[in-house]
Amino acid sequence: MMSIDTDIDVTPIREAMAGFEMPRVDPNEKIDLERVFFPRGHRSVLDLKRQLVVGNRGMGKTFWTHALTNPEVRERLATTYSFPALGSTEVIIGFNGSVKRNPITPTIEEIQAAREAGNAPELIWRAIILRAVRSLRSAEGATNFTDALARLKACPGDYATELTAVDDEKAQEGSSILMVFDALDRLANDWGMIRELTKGLLLTVLGLQSFRSVRAKVFMRVDQFADTELFRFPDSSKIRNDRVDLAWHPYELYGLLLFELLRQRAAASRLELLAESLDAHSALPIEGRPSADPHRQELLVNAIAGEYMGKDRKRGRVYTWVPLHLGDAANNCSPRTFLTAWKTAAAHVPPPQKQVVDHLGINEGVRQASKARLTELKEDYPWIDLVLAPLRRQFVPIEKHSLFELWDAQRVTDRILEQASGRRWLAPIGVIIEHSPDALLRTMTSIAVMEERANGKINVPDIFRVEAEILRKGGVAVPRKN
Repeated sequence: MMSIDTDIDVTPIREAMAGFEMPRVDPNEKIDLERVFFPRGHRSVLDLKRQLVVGNRGMGKTFWTHALTNPEVRERLATTYSFPALGSTEVIIGFNGSVKRNPITPTIEEIQAAREAGNAPELIWRAIILRAVRSLRSAEGATNFTDALARLKACPGDYATELTAVDDEKAQEGSSILMVFDALDRLANDWGMIRELTKGLLLTVLGLQSFRSVRAKVFMRVDQFADTELFRFPDSSKIRNDRVDLAWHPYELYGLLLFELLRQRAAASRLELLAESLDAHSALPIEGRPSADPHRQELLVNAIAGEYMGKDRKRGRVYTWVPLHLGDAANNCSPRTFLTAWKTAAAHVPPPQKQVVDHLGINEGVRQASKARLTELKEDYPWIDLVLAPLRRQFVPIEKHSLFELWDAQRVTDRILEQASGRRWLAPIGVIIEHSPDALLRTMTSIAVMEERANGKINVPDIFRVEAEILRKGGVAVPRKN
């Protein structure tokens, strides 16, 4: 097992890792440049021509929504991703699920009231876009949303006329306007209205493709994207097929880990010294950009955590083992989940003597990350406990018919619909329509909590399985609870 030079005191690195603050973004929060990490795989996310970005919980949808509003961040993005147009783009949030009144962005209640008053979804979004564009041109443009909607309803031609004028003006200046939309699942408390409004938004966004300098970008949840009804309109494939799937590669996750350590002065100096001793300085992120040298990155990770998840390679290599066991059914791991595992590993006692963390701490980190990830997903999918509970102490992979029998025995679909109605949270949209275990399984696969294998068996990845106390031969051990 690899160990680091004993002359290098890694305590500051361990303390910094144990003190990580988990990344989280609230509506209207400002994202400062020093917080921004630039994964190479996210280049397409920032492409002004790509209108739809799809990602699971915690993958960065809200982070990029708000980071884009910071001019300093956009300047760095323009350089990092070779998108010079971003540097001369004004960004406005069209919707982000906020309940706070804003002179440009309407609240959830304002949009719901507009729809309940009988206004067509497309008219609502056009009013939102036009009001936002007017606010950029003059202070007078920031009228309240109700007045903007009434004005457009009385003069619907204003939308095309004004946007065309703005588009021509911006094209001559060599600049652009980008409208960003996030948290669409918070548009209402029922999928019917959410679907109507989201479909109206997609239609409106599609119409913006005829402009050169007025653009829109929509961030959407994976289960919402799986709703085919959203895309039942002419030319919807222009948005659907050109979508960007928001994901993180393992080397990007490790780059983020190193980036967070470098943000803390005491840890940074020791980490740089450690990297130099391994001739692995190229593994360190530069200005928030991950290393393009995974081999050197692995050398540095081995020095931090040991090479193997035990005494030898039979238990797996740390560098590949960690993202594998933290990944969902789509082989994606959220950055918050990844950092949680390392934070927990660093706090594990007793600490190793010659490295920052060891395999015992990492195993505990995966268990805690599993708990945190399920808690996180329950914020978007409150019904997830009802779905996983019947599998407690059962082995996976499991035959599909056996899974359905377990669900039927505990009336899972019925209970989801009953509790959704009583507690006013969103049931899986497929279950509302079909009310069947097949529909529930499709939802579970769309959010990557379950996977259906080629042999027909259903598996639950370790990141969800461990906290749900589901068993698997050879997997991460499930701790018995009192």
